[in-house]
Amino acid sequence: MTSGCPAPAPTYAQQQMRAGTIAAGLRHLLHYIQSEPAVGQALALIDTDDLRGPLDGAGLQLLLHEIEAEHDRCAALAERDARRQEAGHLDGAACTCGHSDTLHTRHMTEDDRLPCHRPGCRCHDLIFELR
Repeated sequence: MTSGCPAPAPTYAQQQMRAGTIAAGLRHLLHYIQSEPAVGQALALIDTDDLRGPLDGAGLQLLLHEIEAEHDRCAALAERDARRQEAGHLDGAACTCGHSDTLHTRHMTEDDRLPCHRPGCRCHDLIFELR
């Protein structure tokens, strides 16, 4: 059972050990980058502002999952905008099913559709009629 008190601040000796461990890991990584430039090129693509936690397999898998989800969401929104523009509509135009585009999913299905998620709607994709 925890007492609810915050953990004591690390001592300078503990911080020194942690910094030394991180420095050793970075030196090891730099060695691999020098011997295999593709590793350095791959790491250069990663914005460290997006990292939370250790740079280990689990941390990279979590980051990859989050980035792929963001990619999919942005792809769906870009597709929605492109469809709206091709049909000559402004933001918020309704799909042929009558529902606003905001009621359609923000993630494309595996077959590149943006279905309406309003209960009872049989629309299977976001479609705008040409004006």
